[in-house]
Amino acid sequence: MLKRWLQYFATMLFVIAITDFCLGGALIKFGERVNDKEQENTEVMNIDELDEFIASKSCEFVRAAFERDKVKVEDMLSKDTVYVVSEDNSGYIRYASKDMHVEGYMATDRELLMVRQCWHVTEEDGTITSGVEVFIEGEEEPQIWYIHYIKTFGRWKIFMLENGI
Repeated sequence: MLKRWLQYFATMLFVIAITDFCLGGALIKFGERVNDKEQENTEVMNIDELDEFIASKSCEFVRAAFERDKVKVEDMLSKDTVYVVSEDNSGYIRYASKDMHVEGYMATDRELLMVRQCWHVTEEDGTITSGVEVFIEGEEEPQIWYIHYIKTFGRWKIFMLENGI
């Protein structure tokens, strides 16, 4: 009887592990801290709350990238997006799907002076694009970063970055 119960238990654990793997780790999140802001149900946000949320997340992402906070940056990215820091401390995020491959360069090897979110728009496909001005030491004009968000399991995640250098 005990042997059969252990077999059922092992099978159940195996099924949960495979399901978690297929969902990109969304089921079991070992050691992940989720703050109150992240737990907000973005389905019930009104337009003003969404505006504030996207502006806050966009600026938080830029600051985290310049602080080289890999854990924070990676937590903000969708599962199809990879964060890379080069040997010179500049960084980029790479999004690859079957139809698209985009690498967004971030001049994080220099000093961030200021970041300011200017606008965002909801695209026809349901994604959000946020326009952010990034003021970097030694640059006369700000860089414009276009941060693209996609909703994954009820949370807005960054999946792509383009910049207008």
